Amino acid sequence: MRSIAILDGVNGDAERQSRALGAFLADGLTGDLATETLIFYHDERERLVSLAPTREVRLVRIEPRSPDQTTVILAGMAAEEEIALFLFAGGDRATDQAARLAGRTAGAVLTGALSAEVATGRLRVRKNVYSSHMTGRFALTAQPWCVSVDQTWEDARADSPLEHRILSESDTTGSAQVTPFEDTEFIARPSAGGLAESRFLVVAGQGVAGREGVERVAEAARRMGATFGVSRPVAMNAWAPMDRLVGVSGARTAPLACIVVGASGAPALFWGVEAAKLIAAVNPDEKAAIVGNADVAILDDGVTVIEELADIIADERRSD
Repeated sequence: MRSIAILDGVNGDAERQSRALGAFLADGLTGDLATETLIFYHDERERLVSLAPTREVRLVRIEPRSPDQTTVILAGMAAEEEIALFLFAGGDRATDQAARLAGRTAGAVLTGALSAEVATGRLRVRKNVYSSHMTGRFALTAQPWCVSVDQTWEDARADSPLEHRILSESDTTGSAQVTPFEDTEFIARPSAGGLAESRFLVVAGQGVAGREGVERVAEAARRMGATFGVSRPVAMNAWAPMDRLVGVSGARTAPLACIVVGASGAPALFWGVEAAKLIAAVNPDEKAAIVGNADVAILDDGVTVIEELADIIADERRSD
């Protein structure tokens, strides 16, 4: 059976990834697997090759910050080469990549692996559960197995091979960019109805930093074709009209998709959006309640993310 260790060299923490992957391959993974390292890079090619935790190395040059492109490349490998295991280092980016790949390939995903053992037709994985108070054992059957290792492996040490062998090298820079919307039907623009009838909703919270931030989020929502709503602190500060209020003191909504930007997700607000089919939270605070309650979370500045998303959607609508 074959496996691929992913070294993402475009995000600036390749040394950490190398330590975690190398140590896990040496002491955490057992079974009959032939493992190669796939390095995604944009520059610093030689340095990244020297960090590869396996002797055999593949190189793919990509544009920075292109997670969808890496997912497509990995999915193609899974389909063409029958690779059983894709192994990622720990952390938020690795978790995101593992989940993306499993979703696209109909494989199985598990994050935070302490150890893994290849058995007949399955991968047995051990990981911490219940806030690390207990250890659970899981069996993954659907291939490919998309696994990220526990971050404790970053503190371990494993010697890198003295000599690496480049198996293949490709350059995808300048090629057509992959868009996450290519197989997606856009939600219709809002009708004349109010918040309660919205099918696509963007809600701004106090964390968008004042009236200017609220206005920028509102404009982004308009360009995306979404209804705009706000949390109670935003309305009480008079940064938006009271008829935009979502929550216990305002409207209870049930859209197909709801993006909550810069709100902590207090119960009063969550009551107003919990019936949404999909809740996406954009908040730099990973401990915010809305992050834990959302289906998807982006840990970043809300205004910046929603404006970039609006640019993408507006471009796609024009070409649709």
